[in-house]
Amino acid sequence: MLRKPLLLVLLLSVVLASSVAAGETKILINHIGYDPAAAKRAVIQGSSEDAWSTFKVIELATGKAALTGSAVSVGPVRKWKDWHFWTIDFSPLTQEGSYLIECSSPRETIRSYPFIVQKNVLERSALSDIIYYFKGQRSSGALDKADRTMKFEGKEGVTIDVHGGWYDATGDYGKHFSHLSYATYFNPQQIPLTAWSLLVSHRELTRRGDPYFKQYLRRLLDEGLYGADFLVRMKNPAGSFYITVSGRGPEKKPEDRLITPKATRHIILTPETKDKLRDYGKTPVTDQASFEAGYREGGGLAIAALALASSLGVGGDFATADYLKAAEDAFAFLKKNNLLYTNDGKENILDDTCALLAASELFRATKTAGYREAADKRAQSLMARLMTSGNSRDYWRADAGDRPFFHPADAGLPVVSLMNYYEIADAAMKDRVRDTVRRSMGFELTMTREVVNPFGYSRQL
Repeated sequence: MLRKPLLLVLLLSVVLASSVAAGETKILINHIGYDPAAAKRAVIQGSSEDAWSTFKVIELATGKAALTGSAVSVGPVRKWKDWHFWTIDFSPLTQEGSYLIECSSPRETIRSYPFIVQKNVLERSALSDIIYYFKGQRSSGALDKADRTMKFEGKEGVTIDVHGGWYDATGDYGKHFSHLSYATYFNPQQIPLTAWSLLVSHRELTRRGDPYFKQYLRRLLDEGLYGADFLVRMKNPAGSFYITVSGRGPEKKPEDRLITPKATRHIILTPETKDKLRDYGKTPVTDQASFEAGYREGGGLAIAALALASSLGVGGDFATADYLKAAEDAFAFLKKNNLLYTNDGKENILDDTCALLAASELFRATKTAGYREAADKRAQSLMARLMTSGNSRDYWRADAGDRPFFHPADAGLPVVSLMNYYEIADAAMKDRVRDTVRRSMGFELTMTREVVNPFGYSRQL
């Protein structure tokens, strides 16, 4: 009995989808909204046959135009179908409220979906959901129970408690500090960056003093300390941090989980191997460095997160003194041994960046002069990596030569680490940091504008 109505719905869906795909002109806005003081842009997506020249921003409550202006044709984007784009800048609109954008041409009038202009609109709309997402990714149930007596690959009779932390992804129930160590310049910062980011968000919102976010502060602190507790458990008392708890196998069985060494190469999976327990390119090893994280492999961010956690006056499963001890011990160890934890025996921009974050947070937490000296050295080394070669001015070099730094996840981390260091730097170093960051961001803007880029997507060299 349901077949005919269901078939009708499916046919209507196909007809509607094809009519939309046939070339509907749209005004694309930020659906979250816009902050009153921020830049405000929208994009018209149409065809080369369209002729859009002006726009109105209409206040929903009154139907009146709050702002008028000109739409700027920027043309097509290579390999983006046959679309033609126009940009709309309505940054002068600063009054809070609900609006839509209207554009007219000789052929038609189009309108955007409604949007809001509101102070702290991103935080109001997204922060609660982001915090809740991480809580939903917590290690739990049978897998977390197995992690309380976790074994090492290739080491018989040794178990440790590494419960807690967050699963890596919807398809990966492992818990990682980093991976891709064999690729030298592309280590992503994973669980340690999450813990540090949550705690930094707590620090900055506390500093802001906005009563609207008071309830979020409790949740940020809870989630950040949950991460810090996991980092303490992953600390080897005689070394750095274990780099990964591997959630292996097609069925993700608790008994298949192991603390595994770093992959040394990449393997391409085939239909015959993709659902089997695989070695991820590893060769059997038992040396300490193969199981642990260097600065660029999550060790630096773990130190930063623990140092920050130690300064909050409250602990989770561990005391604040435990957080600080783990951070200081790891920093002292990696200061001497970090080269042993690199795949190529050399430090690069990621080591400078992550060690700078570690030293900066340790100085904030302890006011020990040695940590600021370490931060100064790393900041100087990092800032010296801003270089010019050929037509590219003020880009980050990744190595000791002129290789550009580009990254799939953390391309902005060098600037973030310098801005975090800025607050502990002396006056002369503050001047250098400001100049370096300004030049780096100038390069980013130049790269962004080099091609037709209506949405202003960040590009890398």
